[in-house]
Amino acid sequence: MHLYQKARIPQTLGQIFGGLYTGRMIEIPMSETQFAAATRRLRTNGIELAGTTGTLTKDGVTAEYLYAGGKLAIKIVDHPFFLPLSLIESKLLSYLEQSVAYDATKGEP
Repeated sequence: MHLYQKARIPQTLGQIFGGLYTGRMIEIPMSETQFAAATRRLRTNGIELAGTTGTLTKDGVTAEYLYAGGKLAIKIVDHPFFLPLSLIESKLLSYLEQSVAYDATKGEP
């Protein structure tokens, strides 16, 4: 990189997750307050988000997550063969959407 050249910043969460990631990823827009609500909701369901980035595991499912730029992105990196990816993603989305909807009813701007 040239001395005066600006560092290149990833434009998408897919780039942040490793450049050429082409797998499926859950992305849901949410405020910091909604992210906190989602973290609490997931915790009550046995899924721990420790900070804004990391790995979560439950029942043989492993995923990486990142909260940045007003979006929470989750990519499933491993799961039991008998659990369809669509079922796992659907359940996660359900938890997250409930958190966002609940927070919206409380007057989140």
